[in-house]
Amino acid sequence: MSRPEITIGFVRLSDAAPLAAAVKHRTFDKYELNIALKRFSSWASMRDALGTGAITAAHMLAPMVVASAAHLGPFPGQFTTGFIFNLNGNAITVSTALFDEIQSHAPGHMQTLPMTASGVKTISGARREKGLPPLVFAHVFPHSMHAYELRYWLGAAGIDPEKDVQLVVIPPSQMVNALTRGEIDGYCVGEPWNCVAVTSGVGKTLITSSEIWSNSPEKALAVRTEWAKQNHDTHIVLISALIEAAAWVDQPDNRLQAAKLVASPDMIDVPLEDVLGSLTGSNRQTGGRLRIDIPDFNVFHRYAANFPWHSHAKWILSQMIRWGDAPMNMDVDKVSVAAFRPDIYREAAHGLGIACPNTNEKREGSHSHAWLMTDATKPIAFGPDRFIDGRIFDPNEVLEYVKGFQIRYAGSTRLGDSDRLQAVTRA
Repeated sequence: MSRPEITIGFVRLSDAAPLAAAVKHRTFDKYELNIALKRFSSWASMRDALGTGAITAAHMLAPMVVASAAHLGPFPGQFTTGFIFNLNGNAITVSTALFDEIQSHAPGHMQTLPMTASGVKTISGARREKGLPPLVFAHVFPHSMHAYELRYWLGAAGIDPEKDVQLVVIPPSQMVNALTRGEIDGYCVGEPWNCVAVTSGVGKTLITSSEIWSNSPEKALAVRTEWAKQNHDTHIVLISALIEAAAWVDQPDNRLQAAKLVASPDMIDVPLEDVLGSLTGSNRQTGGRLRIDIPDFNVFHRYAANFPWHSHAKWILSQMIRWGDAPMNMDVDKVSVAAFRPDIYREAAHGLGIACPNTNEKREGSHSHAWLMTDATKPIAFGPDRFIDGRIFDPNEVLEYVKGFQIRYAGSTRLGDSDRLQAVTRA
């Protein structure tokens, strides 16, 4: 029998490390898979390649899978996932000019961590009073954790992302150039593009995603739903290989080697020092000035990181509803089951002896410290899951959760091509 030929797409980001490790250590070969990696410059181009069958799988933004299952945008109902690559890994960085402005006009907002967007609110209000253009913030894709984390951070400080600032979409690797040219004032992106801005002196990182929502899902192994049905056994061994690779990357002693692998020219092609911060969690900038160690900046396997929680999919849906991308009457149970497949993950993990939760959902935001889940095949240690505003997300009360936000999209569901890249102009 011939070995399955699988092409996996990825974008130039540090959290593609498990893919690099699985290739380097021949983990895919162990499972008799012929794997080719294909690099893409944008999420939309990789999505289109997956949807048309040009690639078999993708290291994809988790909300893109949920959006497909919710029949939002192109390729409705065509994507699903049985494996989450990592938790956390993003950050919000602003230009040095905006940082200095905040420091000058709102120094009191910079004294405690996590750093809220209150200083941004002060500057935004002052610009509006003077008749100046709004601050411009970028994220990587409309359906992304980056978009929802940025909006959540702004909203928690009383900033309406729909009215008080301008949000634009820019591919990850183009963020630093846009910031350098003054086309944007800040962005939310994965690494290494926050570190690159900091080390080059053009930006300051204000907050990491782990400080906005601790241990939130980030990338998923997206496949076409029909492919998963027709190639079940291949899908299981593919996930098994990635579980092994993710577990290896997550070991502290392996992070330096993982950084070298992912920084290489055939992966994200950046200097090693720009990747080390995200892969090791060492000397991370937050609050715009402080350098601290954040061991959980990127979590690849601990805390059941690879488990595709229905409750995570429901939180993503709550933000789609909150910002008008999905209707209030959306069947969140049906969509979450179609998008995230813990049953597939369990089958792969069982063969490896990996502990799995017995439940598909959990409350988010109720743990400020490490905790132990006993409702599992073996007890599983988890990290904090707190939100910056202290809210609790109950996956059984999604609409009530959405209605609890004072700042949310006030109109009916938005229409149009949400994937359209907005031109960035300055008056």
